[in-house]
Order: sequence, then C-alpha cells, then structure tokens
Amino acid sequence: MRLRFAAAGSVIVCGLSFGLNAPAQAAPKAEATEKAVHSAAFFSGDWSSMGTVVTIVANRAAGPASRLIVHLPQNLQKSGQDTFSLSQKSADEWSGIQNNVTLSFKLVSDNFGILSMVGDKPDHHFEMPLSRM
Repeated sequence: MRLRFAAAGSVIVCGLSFGLNAPAQAAPKAEATEKAVHSAAFFSGDWSSMGTVVTIVANRAAGPASRLIVHLPQNLQKSGQDTFSLSQKSADEWSGIQNNVTLSFKLVSDNFGILSMVGDKPDHHFEMPLSRM
C-alpha cells in the first residue's frame, strides 16, 4: 500500500514540476487592421529638423474640404513660395500642387513626419524629416 501511495505521489510531484518549467502561453496579440485617421488639427504646430521651423496650420473644415497650410522658412522656399495648401491623400499623407511644385507631408509616427518637395526644376527637390516641437 505504501509503495502504491509513494509511486502515485511521485507521479503527481513530477507532473507539477514539469508544468512549472513550461513557458507561459500568452494569447496572441490583436493587430490593428486599420491605421488611425487623424484630423487636420492633429498636424497643427511647429515642426523642425535641427534648423528653422516649418509651421503647419489646419483650416476649420472637416472631411474632404480640410486643408493643411504649410508655411516654409526662407531656406526651404526653393520654388519662391512660402505657403502651400495640402489636401489629404491617404490616412497619413497630405499633398498639394501649386505652380508645378508638389509639396507633401507624410506622417510616420505621431511626432515624426517627412516633408518633401518635387518640382520641374532641379532646385525644387528636397526630402526632409521633421519632428514635432
């Protein structure tokens, strides 16, 4: 009788010790299927890249009529324009064309974006990372 009890007890103890050594199984993480769409007001403020400040202002319109107004500092006015009006192209990208110059702003994270200019002249090209100030 004691032998059976000892054998059964050792099986239980061994079973518990194997369970303690097993890694914890976590439930799989739910991934977001859609990116958040930010309103134009989310982008408003001063953005910089170790230099002069680029100011972004949002209009009050909502939906397709919303615009970002980008004020470029003197050193970034490659096309001679200091202000651009951008409309939303996707959840995280805004773009506008004025006088054969395309200025776009792509949000990479909540506090980091990339401002780029493409034009028909060689001087009308730049791509600049910006951080929110």
